[in-house]
Amino acid sequence: MVRRLIVAFLVAVIGLGPGTVVVHFGSSEVVAQTKRVKQKERGFFQRLFGPRTDDRSLFGGVKTRKSKKQRASEPPLVTVEALPKDPNARKVLVVGDFIAGGLAWGLEQAFADEPRLIVIDKSDPNTGLIRADSYDWNANLPAILNETQPDLIAVVLGANDRQQLRDGKTRSAIRSPTWEAAYTTRIDGIVDTLKLYGRPFFWVGAPPMRATSASSDMAYFNGLFKPRVQEARGHFVDIWNGFANEDGNYITSGPDVEGQVRQLRTGDGINFTRAGRMKLAFYVEREIRRQTGFGSGGIDLLATVTQGNQIEIAPDGSKLLVGPIISLNDPLPGSSGDLAGGEPSSAPTAESLQFKVIVRGEALPQVPGRADDFSWPPKHIEALLPTVVPDPVASVIPVPEARPEGVAN
Repeated sequence: MVRRLIVAFLVAVIGLGPGTVVVHFGSSEVVAQTKRVKQKERGFFQRLFGPRTDDRSLFGGVKTRKSKKQRASEPPLVTVEALPKDPNARKVLVVGDFIAGGLAWGLEQAFADEPRLIVIDKSDPNTGLIRADSYDWNANLPAILNETQPDLIAVVLGANDRQQLRDGKTRSAIRSPTWEAAYTTRIDGIVDTLKLYGRPFFWVGAPPMRATSASSDMAYFNGLFKPRVQEARGHFVDIWNGFANEDGNYITSGPDVEGQVRQLRTGDGINFTRAGRMKLAFYVEREIRRQTGFGSGGIDLLATVTQGNQIEIAPDGSKLLVGPIISLNDPLPGSSGDLAGGEPSSAPTAESLQFKVIVRGEALPQVPGRADDFSWPPKHIEALLPTVVPDPVASVIPVPEARPEGVAN
């Protein structure tokens, strides 16, 4: 009997349909409209006890659900604010495409605590070497160098160059002989400008990318960049292995500069995350310090003889390095001809040797025996000759007198 009552109760509960439930509480009336739920979406206990209103499990515990993004969360990336830079700080110029822009940001972080090093970002994200009609690096680089007067240059190009070469109505496919000839000519032009400028330059290699064809093209570009940079005594920075696995293939995540595994590349498989940019800058910074002595007290190892030089383009297209303009009439700033503590010097008179030589252009008076004395016979030899000529007869050695025969000596 009891069993039948229990079964009947369960059947009645399960068979209840959705409807309006009116609950009387004192003088107030609360109306709750239940939502219709499909039978297949409701389990036995939901039909018995109603849908759960919270995320608690049947055993009374709180069930925590982590999203996919939360499961892949990383420790926060620490960035620093750059210290104020010295007015005479050494300048690191970065030129190139959107990867160059990321490198500039990473170098700013790397040199943030060094007041004597400043990064100048002259990158353009949409540029490259193949679309010279859009932006010509060979034509614009000399003006950038003349304007910024950098102490060294970092170059990143190639990421935007996976496209046809356009020459009027002619189109040349990437890697074709015509395409490669034009591309290598433009590489040579950039390298020639940097070599003529005379400052250390670092050409950063292209990184691997997620698409296999893109990675293949990046490796092809590196094969064109490296020998030409090294032949011009530049420095080629190979970053490939830092963003690839042991097989040389693209990776999205990997160890950062501190060894912490982070996402290094963005979802498009091309760009870099902030951690990736800092790792990219790490390789470049390391090579800069190794080759030039930047930082750690060795910053003055760089020569400064080319500071103030300008690159000029001749009418025939050739490039010339022109030194700084120095006035021959005006003294250098702060210079003086007076000795410290001495009497002020007076202006030279018209009869002074200084006025005759410098203003009139007269020759210096000849001094016998000096290197510029070309008189003949040389006056210094005449000065060595005696003033009184000796009698040639008196100078003859006397001959003994002849003695008679038979006279003993």
